[in-house]
Amino acid sequence: MKRQFCLPCFLELKKAGKHNIQRVSGGVNMKVTCWWCKRRRYGAEYEISRKVGAGRDGG
Repeated sequence: MKRQFCLPCFLELKKAGKHNIQRVSGGVNMKVTCWWCKRRRYGAEYEISRKVGAGRDGG
């Protein structure tokens, strides 16, 4: 599914490694309202899906 994320939230999700996430729109970052933190920051639209075998629990 397509979601808009700010750069800090994108990097957090990427670091966690539980999602397949890739940028949809190219070019420079634009002002978006982040889906994760609900802040208005610079970011972009990403295609995100849960990786196979990644559990929903925190550990």
